[in-house]
Amino acid sequence: MKFSAALVILASVAAANARALHARAPQNAQTFTGALGGIEATPIDDSGNEDRPFQVGDATFVNLAAAVQRSCDQQFNACANEANAGSADFEFEECTAQKDACDAAGAARK
Repeated sequence: MKFSAALVILASVAAANARALHARAPQNAQTFTGALGGIEATPIDDSGNEDRPFQVGDATFVNLAAAVQRSCDQQFNACANEANAGSADFEFEECTAQKDACDAAGAARK
């Protein structure tokens, strides 16, 4: 009986700590802040799904690396579209350099 009571108490404490840690997790796991033309990298949010915990837009991912790649790719595509439209105050090559920096920032977190 004592063992069962101790197990219930430990399980309760573990669950409470897990909720507290989850509540303190940052909303956006994307740390790259470069934003040519004000175009930011797509946020990486908590999906709420423990099997695919990272969400970028409507897509979910099993690991942070894949989510970072998608976030950086989406930023690059939006940047490139602006540059190619001809109305941006930056060039396509700058979008490529920004994507490389975004990818590097994500790789540094591994």
